[in-house]
Amino acid sequence: MGMDWLTHDRYLDSAAADGRRLAGAVAAGDLAATVPSCPEWTLRDLAFHQGMVFRWIGEIVARKAQQRLPFKEVPDREMPAGGEAAWLQAGADRTIALLRETGPDLDVWGWAGTGGTRWWARRIAHETLVHRIDGDLTAGLLPEAAADLAADNIDELLTNATDATARAFTARDRLAGEGDSLHLHCTDVPGEWQLLRTPEGFTFSYGHAKADAAVRGTALDVMLWLNGRLPQGAVGPELFGEAHVPQLWREGLSLN
Repeated sequence: MGMDWLTHDRYLDSAAADGRRLAGAVAAGDLAATVPSCPEWTLRDLAFHQGMVFRWIGEIVARKAQQRLPFKEVPDREMPAGGEAAWLQAGADRTIALLRETGPDLDVWGWAGTGGTRWWARRIAHETLVHRIDGDLTAGLLPEAAADLAADNIDELLTNATDATARAFTARDRLAGEGDSLHLHCTDVPGEWQLLRTPEGFTFSYGHAKADAAVRGTALDVMLWLNGRLPQGAVGPELFGEAHVPQLWREGLSLN
């Protein structure tokens, strides 16, 4: 039995709050600063990426697109020097308002599952959450998130990564094989997942089971670990079992 999704409005409220917080970090920060969790990016790169993601999703919904929209067709792609934070915030405002107005039941293309505005609301919440955390880390702040949202982030990542139609992940290729099972366990809210490698990729199931290794901690700690966003020097979740197994899964589940 799977996890229940959060509500459409909850996802959009989360995306709106995290979008504002990231825009604030961009406005106050050194745009040339390196993002610790994405060392190939500067804060300016982070702002551009998130601003484009907002605009891309908004255009998919506005057009009721039934296939992938090329980035070159997204309007307002130029992030103005000196106006980065306002540009980011404008993209967030437009897309979140559009998803609220449209509601969760519009059938549009998505890169995993059945797509639709319900799927995109969940996706934009977690995309924005992770990149808001990137902004926090760049500013030297400790990341935070509500426990139920953090657990939902884990579930969303695993659900999309195992979807046969997903093209954004190469996790199935990287993790294909046998053995090296992993158990993820949140200690503060419901959330347990059993990850199993298969010759074609991997699968996951819900509930408590013995595995070759386990990652156990608060939903936030497990989520930060899985997304590669633990602050430098942080203790993070507890790791049990064969030491190479968590690393294999952590690297394999990276979003490309």
